[in-house]
Amino acid sequence: MLRSFVGIIVAASSGCTQEHENKAKIEVGVTHTESQFAKSAAYRDTIGALTYYDGMGPMRVRGYGLVVGLGKNGSSDCPRPIYDRLVQSLYKHHRFSSSIVGERNISPEQLIADPDTAVVLVQGEIPPAAVEETRFDVGVMALPGTQTKSLRGGRLFTADLEVFREVSPSASISGQVLAMAAGPVFLNPFAEGDAATKSNPLEGIVVGGGFVVKDRRVRLVLTQPSYPKARQIQDRINSQFSGPTKVADALSPSFIQLHVPQEYRDDTGHFLALVRSLYLTRDPSFEASRAATLAEEIIHPAAPHAQISQCFEGLGRAALPKLNELYAHNKDYVSFHAAVAGMRLGDHVACDCLAMHAAKVDGEFRYQAIRALAEAKGIGAAAVALRKLLHDSDPRVQIAAYEALIKRNDPTIESIPIAGDNFVLDHIPDASTNFIYVKRTGSRRIAMFGDKLQCSPPVLYRAPDGSVTINAAAGEEELTVLRSVVASGSMSPPIPAPRALPPLIRLLGNEAAIASGGTATGLGLDYGAVVRALYYLCQNHAINANFILEQPNAAELFGPAQLAGRPESEL
Repeated sequence: MLRSFVGIIVAASSGCTQEHENKAKIEVGVTHTESQFAKSAAYRDTIGALTYYDGMGPMRVRGYGLVVGLGKNGSSDCPRPIYDRLVQSLYKHHRFSSSIVGERNISPEQLIADPDTAVVLVQGEIPPAAVEETRFDVGVMALPGTQTKSLRGGRLFTADLEVFREVSPSASISGQVLAMAAGPVFLNPFAEGDAATKSNPLEGIVVGGGFVVKDRRVRLVLTQPSYPKARQIQDRINSQFSGPTKVADALSPSFIQLHVPQEYRDDTGHFLALVRSLYLTRDPSFEASRAATLAEEIIHPAAPHAQISQCFEGLGRAALPKLNELYAHNKDYVSFHAAVAGMRLGDHVACDCLAMHAAKVDGEFRYQAIRALAEAKGIGAAAVALRKLLHDSDPRVQIAAYEALIKRNDPTIESIPIAGDNFVLDHIPDASTNFIYVKRTGSRRIAMFGDKLQCSPPVLYRAPDGSVTINAAAGEEELTVLRSVVASGSMSPPIPAPRALPPLIRLLGNEAAIASGGTATGLGLDYGAVVRALYYLCQNHAINANFILEQPNAAELFGPAQLAGRPESEL
């Protein structure tokens, strides 16, 4: 699995100290435990003081699917109970007949029996409060005891994923289908290295391959059941998030059902944290008084700064006068958390304050500020600040800015889909340093930082499985590529390839095809094979760039904050 090679961080990506990692942890949206701030103005009179969330753990889902495109590395083995379910699933999600005369029809039964395919167990975890179309990584594993040799180069056909619960070592209970999964299987591309990077060829990951088909249930549970209080909480939430769809519904004295508004469906963690930070009353005199109290409290080092920031946001624009006084505070934790609240209320001055934190070398809140700027909707200055950070001397800052700009769909990032869903190739030509950044979670993306990236002779690279060879003698103007089909043993004639990196990557990853003039437009290598080739070409200095694999602590730097709640209760 990919976890076996998370330690492969090359060149500029190394050297992140524990101290820096601790500073980089995202505090925005993190809910402190009630005992820490029960007396805080950010807790008193809030919805969070009366409620907790039910079902905030990740939900484990699994199913069975079919991986195709394995050549002779698959097998026809499949236990009968799984076979019957798989056949039904394949008929459900795919079309296996055609009205075109002369086109061969292939049935699911024939596919399963073909050595080009393998039946796999598919598993993943749906994030808390996930809504429809939320993406997540899934693992695939060939069934134990089958003759499958490897899943490398395969593609998972659409598979249903059901919620399940293990009731004994040999039995489990399955529930409804809450997600599906499909896409290219990604195996460790460095499998022939030392023991630390070895991987099992029968296990892989479909990066971002899982997608939710039904919103997860989200509800607030009252610590003391009361229907009048439940109705009051319902009305307060609906007044805060007005729109065509009712957000809160008090179904009983004990709980309020929540529906994530459309504008928060890409950031459910922020929505849920904000709900519990709302004050029950909307009296203007109370709001003004509470804003002043929060402004006094946020200055203290031990105060729950993130929670106070959310309470400011919940107060709305009535809090802006006090927030404006805090943007220039000499304590960074005050300035930063005040600016986050102001930015979410649409204050352009707050965005300028966050840009200052993002640009501050060795600043305590640098990465958090970059992440916050990604969420600054409708404020163009946020994009300007992030683009400047692409020129920073620290590759980690450049990567953080790139991730934020991708989230904003910024047009300055040149993005090209390669072979449909094989991967996305991003180019940041005006970056200050040359390096290649490869994602291994969430989505398949290769980002090229810098201009005039190229592969320069002398070059000699051969994939461990022999699927591709790239070579060029010193002084040659072009590279030569040989592509072989491992399953059949067939080999292509020598294919001329450009030295410039963007067109070279496109050639490697595009679907295998020959243009009308006889020129190859794609060699059909999967994401893992392209990543491995780039890594070793960089290592051997054939490519004038460093190679950086997404770091294990990327979730701390860029990912959503953890949500507080009770153990998972859904089935």
